[in-house]
Amino acid sequence: MAPYGKNAPTKQINRFGTSVTRFGEHEMRGYSLQTAEGSLYYDAEKSPVSLSFINGDVYTTTDKGKTWTLANSTSAEVMETVIAGIVSQAEKATNITCEYGVDLNGKTVNHYEADYKVHNTGTPTRSEYWVDPETGFVWRDIMHSKGDPEMFVTVDAEPAPDMALPDPNN
Repeated sequence: MAPYGKNAPTKQINRFGTSVTRFGEHEMRGYSLQTAEGSLYYDAEKSPVSLSFINGDVYTTTDKGKTWTLANSTSAEVMETVIAGIVSQAEKATNITCEYGVDLNGKTVNHYEADYKVHNTGTPTRSEYWVDPETGFVWRDIMHSKGDPEMFVTVDAEPAPDMALPDPNN
Protein backbone atom coordinates (compact mmCIF):
# COMPACT_ATOMS: atom_id res chain seq x y z
CA MET A 1 0.00 0.00 0.00
CA ALA A 2 3.03 2.31 0.11
CA PRO A 3 3.17 4.96 -2.62
CA TYR A 4 4.66 3.42 -5.75
CA GLY A 5 5.26 4.46 -9.36
CA LYS A 6 3.30 7.56 -10.34
CA ASN A 7 2.02 7.92 -6.76
CA ALA A 8 5.46 7.85 -5.13
CA PRO A 9 6.89 11.07 -3.71
CA THR A 10 9.11 12.89 -6.20
CA LYS A 11 12.04 12.53 -3.83
CA GLN A 12 12.40 9.23 -1.98
CA ILE A 13 13.79 9.83 1.48
CA ASN A 14 15.60 6.91 3.13
CA ARG A 15 14.07 6.06 6.48
CA PHE A 16 15.53 4.21 9.45
CA GLY A 17 13.67 3.27 12.58
CA THR A 18 12.28 0.80 15.02
CA SER A 19 10.13 -2.07 13.85
CA VAL A 20 7.87 -3.91 16.28
CA THR A 21 5.95 -6.99 15.15
CA ARG A 22 3.37 -8.51 17.48
CA PHE A 23 1.42 -11.69 16.85
CA GLY A 24 -0.51 -13.35 19.63
CA GLU A 25 1.55 -13.03 22.79
CA HIS A 26 4.82 -12.86 20.87
CA GLU A 27 6.70 -9.68 20.04
CA MET A 28 9.77 -9.14 17.86
CA ARG A 29 11.70 -5.88 18.00
CA GLY A 30 14.22 -4.74 15.48
CA TYR A 31 15.15 -1.97 13.10
CA SER A 32 14.75 -1.32 9.41
CA LEU A 33 16.30 0.85 6.74
CA GLN A 34 13.93 1.50 3.85
CA THR A 35 15.17 3.02 0.60
CA ALA A 36 13.91 3.31 -2.98
CA GLU A 37 16.05 0.25 -3.83
CA GLY A 38 14.90 -2.04 -1.01
CA SER A 39 15.12 -2.69 2.71
CA LEU A 40 17.65 -3.84 5.29
CA TYR A 41 16.35 -5.43 8.49
CA TYR A 42 18.27 -5.56 11.77
CA ASP A 43 17.70 -7.54 14.96
CA ALA A 44 17.18 -5.94 18.38
CA GLU A 45 20.97 -5.47 18.76
CA LYS A 46 21.11 -3.61 15.41
CA SER A 47 22.93 -6.46 13.67
CA PRO A 48 21.90 -6.88 10.01
CA VAL A 49 19.73 -9.94 9.37
CA SER A 50 18.12 -9.70 5.93
CA LEU A 51 18.40 -7.55 2.84
CA SER A 52 15.72 -7.31 0.16
CA PHE A 53 15.69 -5.45 -3.14
CA ILE A 54 12.76 -4.26 -5.24
CA ASN A 55 13.89 -6.62 -8.01
CA GLY A 56 12.87 -9.55 -5.77
CA ASP A 57 16.29 -10.65 -4.52
CA VAL A 58 16.44 -11.44 -0.79
CA TYR A 59 19.71 -12.04 1.08
CA THR A 60 20.44 -13.22 4.61
CA THR A 61 23.51 -12.93 6.80
CA THR A 62 24.68 -14.90 9.83
CA ASP A 63 27.82 -12.83 10.48
CA LYS A 64 26.39 -9.35 11.09
CA GLY A 65 26.55 -8.32 7.44
CA LYS A 66 30.13 -9.31 6.61
CA THR A 67 28.83 -11.76 4.00
CA TRP A 68 25.43 -12.21 2.38
CA THR A 69 23.77 -15.35 1.00
CA LEU A 70 21.08 -15.17 -1.68
CA ALA A 71 18.03 -16.75 -0.04
CA ASN A 72 15.50 -16.10 -2.79
CA SER A 73 15.42 -14.57 -6.25
CA THR A 74 12.07 -13.73 -7.77
CA SER A 75 11.72 -13.40 -11.54
CA ALA A 76 10.74 -10.11 -13.17
CA GLU A 77 7.48 -11.68 -14.34
CA VAL A 78 6.52 -12.70 -10.81
CA MET A 79 7.49 -9.26 -9.47
CA GLU A 80 5.27 -7.61 -12.11
CA THR A 81 2.40 -9.84 -10.97
CA VAL A 82 3.04 -8.90 -7.33
CA ILE A 83 3.08 -5.18 -8.16
CA ALA A 84 -0.14 -5.54 -10.16
CA GLY A 85 -1.68 -7.32 -7.16
CA ILE A 86 -0.64 -4.54 -4.80
CA VAL A 87 -2.04 -1.89 -7.16
CA SER A 88 -5.29 -3.88 -7.36
CA GLN A 89 -5.57 -4.17 -3.58
CA ALA A 90 -5.05 -0.40 -3.28
CA GLU A 91 -7.75 0.25 -5.89
CA LYS A 92 -10.15 -2.00 -3.95
CA ALA A 93 -9.36 -0.47 -0.53
CA THR A 94 -12.30 0.60 1.62
CA ASN A 95 -12.88 2.78 4.68
CA ILE A 96 -10.23 5.20 3.45
CA THR A 97 -9.79 8.18 5.74
CA CYS A 98 -7.52 11.21 5.57
CA GLU A 99 -7.05 13.53 8.53
CA TYR A 100 -4.94 16.60 7.89
CA GLY A 101 -2.86 18.58 10.38
CA VAL A 102 -2.57 15.86 13.04
CA ASP A 103 0.06 16.09 15.79
CA LEU A 104 2.57 13.22 15.95
CA ASN A 105 5.18 13.80 18.66
CA GLY A 106 5.28 17.54 17.95
CA LYS A 107 5.24 17.18 14.14
CA THR A 108 2.26 18.24 12.05
CA VAL A 109 1.40 15.35 9.74
CA ASN A 110 -1.42 13.93 7.68
CA HIS A 111 -2.90 10.64 8.89
CA TYR A 112 -4.20 8.13 6.33
CA GLU A 113 -6.00 4.83 6.98
CA ALA A 114 -7.40 2.13 4.71
CA ASP A 115 -8.83 -1.37 4.90
CA TYR A 116 -7.94 -3.86 2.18
CA LYS A 117 -7.51 -7.54 1.47
CA VAL A 118 -3.99 -8.72 0.73
CA HIS A 119 -3.96 -9.52 -2.98
CA ASN A 120 -2.54 -13.06 -2.82
CA THR A 121 -4.15 -14.34 0.40
CA GLY A 122 -7.35 -12.36 0.88
CA THR A 123 -6.33 -11.56 4.47
CA PRO A 124 -8.23 -8.52 5.78
CA THR A 125 -5.72 -5.81 6.70
CA ARG A 126 -5.77 -2.22 7.93
CA SER A 127 -2.87 0.15 7.35
CA GLU A 128 -2.21 3.59 8.79
CA TYR A 129 0.39 6.15 7.75
CA TRP A 130 1.52 9.41 9.39
CA VAL A 131 2.97 11.44 6.53
CA ASP A 132 4.80 14.76 6.33
CA PRO A 133 2.50 16.86 4.12
CA GLU A 134 5.36 18.69 2.41
CA THR A 135 7.91 15.95 1.78
CA GLY A 136 5.83 12.77 1.76
CA PHE A 137 8.10 11.27 4.43
CA VAL A 138 6.35 8.52 6.42
CA TRP A 139 7.17 9.05 10.10
CA ARG A 140 5.08 6.12 11.33
CA ASP A 141 3.19 3.27 9.74
CA ILE A 142 1.09 0.55 11.30
CA MET A 143 -0.17 -2.57 9.58
CA HIS A 144 -2.82 -4.71 11.29
CA SER A 145 -3.28 -8.07 9.59
CA LYS A 146 -6.49 -9.71 10.75
CA GLY A 147 -5.46 -13.23 9.75
CA ASP A 148 -4.74 -16.17 11.99
CA PRO A 149 -2.73 -15.29 13.94
CA GLU A 150 -3.58 -11.61 14.07
CA MET A 151 -0.47 -9.48 13.54
CA PHE A 152 0.52 -5.85 14.12
CA VAL A 153 3.63 -4.24 12.62
CA THR A 154 4.59 -0.72 13.73
CA VAL A 155 7.49 1.24 12.26
CA ASP A 156 8.58 4.59 13.72
CA ALA A 157 11.19 6.14 11.45
CA GLU A 158 13.51 9.10 11.03
CA PRO A 159 15.06 10.43 7.83
CA ALA A 160 18.30 8.62 7.02
CA PRO A 161 19.72 10.40 3.96
CA ASP A 162 23.29 9.18 4.60
CA MET A 163 22.40 5.50 5.05
CA ALA A 164 22.49 3.08 2.12
CA LEU A 165 21.90 -0.59 1.49
CA PRO A 166 25.05 -2.73 1.47
CA ASP A 167 26.25 -4.40 -1.71
CA PRO A 168 25.67 -8.10 -1.02
CA ASN A 169 28.40 -9.04 -3.51
CA ASN A 170 31.17 -7.17 -1.66
